[in-house]
Amino acid sequence: MVFRVGLTIFGLLIIGAFVRDAQVFAQGASNGYRIDESFIGPGGNLESGSTGYSLEPGQSTVGNPGGVGESNSTNFGTQSGNTTTSDPRLVCVVNSSSINFGALSNSVTVFGTVNFSVLNYTAYGYNVSILGNPPSNGGHTLNALSSNSASVIGTEQFGMNLKDNATPNVGAEAVQVPSGSFSYGVAATNYNTADSFRFNSGETIATAPRSSGQTDYTASYIVNTSVTTPGGQYTGNQTILCTGTY
Repeated sequence: MVFRVGLTIFGLLIIGAFVRDAQVFAQGASNGYRIDESFIGPGGNLESGSTGYSLEPGQSTVGNPGGVGESNSTNFGTQSGNTTTSDPRLVCVVNSSSINFGALSNSVTVFGTVNFSVLNYTAYGYNVSILGNPPSNGGHTLNALSSNSASVIGTEQFGMNLKDNATPNVGAEAVQVPSGSFSYGVAATNYNTADSFRFNSGETIATAPRSSGQTDYTASYIVNTSVTTPGGQYTGNQTILCTGTY
């Protein structure tokens, strides 16, 4: 059985209007955070902070003439300085685009993996969805797991997750590149539990809550058949859809 996975990248960008040469003297404040006379960028001197958030203004220093600095909390981040482009960027690459499951059997689980990588820049994160149908032989489509389930030998099943599984022994955890200090992609709910598989076209399988470096994912697919599963050659195509959440 041969199974192919493709790629689509979609970005949604909302741009606000601005007025040049406007003079604004009011302080920025809300119930949870306040900026007092701060200038974000080279030349800024004051740091602003609260219990839940802090802001590094990006002061020019020796070795950092551009005043580059990053401030983050769980739900928000800022990047000061202008030594890199401010253009949003979303990159999604499928590193292995096909799986050959070999001969299907009602006595063992067959499985395979697809590897893909995602990164985004100056955005509020991304979502990765899976689109398509389970493999079919023209007259019969394998039964997709619409809800989470363990692999059950002898029961017709088609499913996937993004975890390192033990039963069957397939897959790997997401790898943050260069490290977890810069990259934040994770497997989405329903696809983030080892040995639990499902497949629903259009569902989100991975996500990042903020601007993130590269995350390498492994999508693990399983196929089980029963004694009543029709014989024949099964093939299928799916698409990985990457959407920036700007």
